Amino acid sequence: MSNKYNITCVFEDGATSHFQSSAIETVYSAALRSGLTLETDCREGACGVCKAHLSDGQCDIGDVSDEALTDDEQDEGYLLACQARPRSDLVLEFGYPLSLLKKEVATVAARVAALEPVADNVMRVVLESDAAPLPFLAGQYVNITVPGAVPGRSYSFANSPADNSRMEFFVRLLEQGAMSNWLRDGAKVGSEVSVQGAYGQFFLRPARAGQIVMIAGGTGLAPMLSMLEHLSSQDAPMPKVVLLYGANFAGELFGEERIRQYGDQVSLHQVVVNGDDTWQGATGFVTDLLNDTLLSEAAATDAYLCGPPPMIDAAREKLAALGVPAARIFAEKFLPSDH
Repeated sequence: MSNKYNITCVFEDGATSHFQSSAIETVYSAALRSGLTLETDCREGACGVCKAHLSDGQCDIGDVSDEALTDDEQDEGYLLACQARPRSDLVLEFGYPLSLLKKEVATVAARVAALEPVADNVMRVVLESDAAPLPFLAGQYVNITVPGAVPGRSYSFANSPADNSRMEFFVRLLEQGAMSNWLRDGAKVGSEVSVQGAYGQFFLRPARAGQIVMIAGGTGLAPMLSMLEHLSSQDAPMPKVVLLYGANFAGELFGEERIRQYGDQVSLHQVVVNGDDTWQGATGFVTDLLNDTLLSEAAATDAYLCGPPPMIDAAREKLAALGVPAARIFAEKFLPSDH
């Protein structure tokens, strides 16, 4: 009996599709069997229309023409879905939106299982569902809707994909906003919501030989927590991680106890913009913490950034100046998901 492999396709619009394939099926054939018709033309490895980038996993690329897939593209991790056959679970990135294929993203009904204030104006929200769990990659997000009360709002998972029996999020509560007001005044354990996804091209890539640097601002810490949980759950040793985490005020920081459980594998550096007499740590912007002593192997570093757009832009510039390859800097510009 052929092995079954999990195939995850991430599209240009951030939407994600999941299906299974046997070792004897091509990715295209397995997708078609699942109801997903990927873009293709010749289906013979000659046109290149079904080209995708292999972000994770191993496969047999099959019989392809040099015109459709050059040697350089193969070295960079590209394949043709009509010819490639999996030899492990795969994560593939396609250069067009899932909406082009007229495929609906999965939606499940869920209910609130826990509500917990964890910092000034930050609420931990845990959801559960009787439906099949939504598959996702560490770092991705979903849209949450409260029927009749709050239209869709985007929040990143804070739990590992390995534990998708629950869905955990950290929500910044604004002074006014539909989701913020509902969480403060209307939400309770058992409240029903709708969850759609997963979405996002910001997700954990296979770790290289060097270290991982994570830079988070505010509730942009949530996807980093998901990534750390996932890294710690793997059979391979957890790589060294440097986590730089900043907020406007000390009272807005959260997650320290959870991060400290990883011991020396995760080096946590916290900073606040506005310190006071009770704050003993660094003050300034989180990007002020970036220096060459933290990045001893800049060329082999993978960087993950999640926070406000100015933070992302400043971090990209500084990381590039320190020698981190632009192709290994992954970012999600995180704005309050409310208005």
